[in-house]
Amino acid sequence: MPSRSPLPRHKILAVSHDIGGAQAVYPVIPRLRSKPNLHVDIIAGGFAQKVFARLRPENASEDWSDAKIDEYLDKHRPDLLLSSTSWKSRLEQGFRNHAQVRGISSVVVIDFWSNYRMRWHDATYRYEDGQDHVCVMDAQTATEMQKEGYPIEKIYVTGQPHLERCYQRAVVHQSNSGPTSELAVLFLTISLVALGLKDDPVIPIQIVCEALGRLHKTSRQPVSLLIRPHPHETPAPEFLARIQAVTPPGVTAQLADRTRPILEQLRQCDVVMGYVTMGLFEARSLGKRAIAIKLADHPSELIAAMDDAGIDLVPFDADHIATSLSGSARGARNSPGNTHQGATAAIAKLCCDLLDDRQGC
Repeated sequence: MPSRSPLPRHKILAVSHDIGGAQAVYPVIPRLRSKPNLHVDIIAGGFAQKVFARLRPENASEDWSDAKIDEYLDKHRPDLLLSSTSWKSRLEQGFRNHAQVRGISSVVVIDFWSNYRMRWHDATYRYEDGQDHVCVMDAQTATEMQKEGYPIEKIYVTGQPHLERCYQRAVVHQSNSGPTSELAVLFLTISLVALGLKDDPVIPIQIVCEALGRLHKTSRQPVSLLIRPHPHETPAPEFLARIQAVTPPGVTAQLADRTRPILEQLRQCDVVMGYVTMGLFEARSLGKRAIAIKLADHPSELIAAMDDAGIDLVPFDADHIATSLSGSARGARNSPGNTHQGATAAIAKLCCDLLDDRQGC
């Protein structure tokens, strides 16, 4: 009996730099690696190094030069590039530029609802030409990308793998807070520069402290505020002292330990507040109350996603924030768990389809 021919072995290269993009790509890699005919290598820059640590990546301490990318591609000869999009890094786009020239298929995973065209800022090809196969969170995001000029036939509505993973956690939040217990509030910051603002980062938190003070006055419930700075931020040495100087009676403020997993801190709090960040969606997946403070205009698809998840978006003033905190928590309009269900499998299937190897994948 003739022996069965072995399946062809394809090589995939995954590249990521920021936490958000790496988290979105992470669940796809083990699924691809589980296929006997696929080999997946990883290059991790910046914060992605920590996310990918268990997957044995090649770490990049800085963005790679064109020559180094060429050298790598010549040596490893991947058949497909799987990448995310990062702020303040050209690592992923550098590989996409060279993949496009070499005719290597490219899959790009969008992790959040904003700045789509800017994610191709360093491309050597036109955004409108749409050389990359782009996976997005929902149909509204696909429509907005098309409005910005990206060809709709290269956009795939898959859902977001990281959010799929969050909602797969079998965690039901049970609050232990009684009428006299402390209310634990976790505040997630984001770089104000990323929002197009250059304000003093203490000022927004001062307004939050004022709102928490008003809540304490009416409820008599002590409030603890734990502030977790964004990974791209390096708070000034006097950052916490300035906040504590304006913290009203009944409210205590501390900085969170950023070396600890955010999931751990999300589980330990009662309310999660912040600007517009993935942490608010993660909080909702754990059944936590989530409140977003509006410091700038946001895309309609982001507002819709927050509404679906049950995230309150409140104006930036103490009265509105205090009113939101004292009101009843609302549930999700739709189930984000259903929205993102199957995201990992959908992106893995796209990779296999582009490799023209559906039988093996």
